[in-house]
Amino acid sequence: MEEKIISEEQLEIMRHKARKRQNIAIVLTFLAFVLYIGMFYVALIEKEGMSVLFVVKIVFAAAVLAIATFGLLWYIVVHRTYEKFNSNYKSKYVIQVLNGIPGFEGLEYHPEGGFTWDEIRNAGVVANGEKQHFESEDQLFGEYENEKFRISDVVTKKTVRRDDKRKVEEIFSGQVLCLFGFDDLKVSKGHIQIFEKEFLSSFSGWKAEYQIQTENEAFQNRFQVYAEDEHNAYYILTPQRMEKIMEFADAVEGQISLVFYDEKLFAAVKRESMFDAVMDEPVSKQTEYILEDADFIQKAKGILIVS
Repeated sequence: MEEKIISEEQLEIMRHKARKRQNIAIVLTFLAFVLYIGMFYVALIEKEGMSVLFVVKIVFAAAVLAIATFGLLWYIVVHRTYEKFNSNYKSKYVIQVLNGIPGFEGLEYHPEGGFTWDEIRNAGVVANGEKQHFESEDQLFGEYENEKFRISDVVTKKTVRRDDKRKVEEIFSGQVLCLFGFDDLKVSKGHIQIFEKEFLSSFSGWKAEYQIQTENEAFQNRFQVYAEDEHNAYYILTPQRMEKIMEFADAVEGQISLVFYDEKLFAAVKRESMFDAVMDEPVSKQTEYILEDADFIQKAKGILIVS
């Protein structure tokens, strides 16, 4: 049976090995770049003669080949070593760190798992874009203080036409969290969408019918609220919950949106994945990022349970 425990020291050895190989690939790429310039110079100098345009052309051509060379060297020299480091970090270390935080239990990580396009569309927490361009992976689910949650990376995209050309444009890239926590007496009857205003500036998805005005001036200046039912919105958005939402937004690095729907709370934030390991920072520093993501889940739970 595969060992599910890995130490920070073991990961640090893997990281150093991957980084060392990356540095080798960078040095070899630079040497290849110089070599390509020399080859182009010898091959073309008699034909074109020395000029500024000639220098620009050979440097550009050498740079293109050097980039391709780096890609090849990455795959041959770095890829396998980095993937070993990244896989161990994602599948073992992240859960180890979270399991060390009181309240987390039953954690499972699925690198290929995630939300479906239909789930994101029905949640209304981010613009879901086109189904064929939708991506969701790196799913973690479990419980925090007896409340079930799912969190996953989500990328949504749409096709746009610009200058008579069609291209795929990213709408949202970040993390989506779903918490299941309302009791039978406190259920949101319909969607209540809460968008931080800067988040809303790039939101092109469905919004509920009624725009809600609250009496909390600080909250109103920061968020826009849409609901399918106005009475339900005021029932769910108590003064205590609005204060918790503002605390949550202050604590999260990145623009947020929240949706209350049935017994669920969806939270979306534009930021990097909590799972991908990087070679250029010590594992101890990356552990701090995992703890920050745990705080994201903890504070979201705080929004759900207040009266």
